[in-house]
Amino acid sequence: MPYMIGGPDPSLLAELAGQLRDDPEVTIRRIVGPPDRPSLLAVDMPPARAGALQAQYGTRLTIEPDAPIELF
Repeated sequence: MPYMIGGPDPSLLAELAGQLRDDPEVTIRRIVGPPDRPSLLAVDMPPARAGALQAQYGTRLTIEPDAPIELF
């Protein structure tokens, strides 16, 4: 399932991106911004993995499903 991950601390997002690269449950689809200071991660992962990350990082990260934009 696609998710977006963001937060106010780019260094935390960079650290997380490094960890997720090695996670067999996660596919990084896109990193927005410089690799060492990203502003957003677009990833595919199971809902249970997203829940575990949210529990681990709490309010330091926002993790939400990435839904396609629907035009009128």
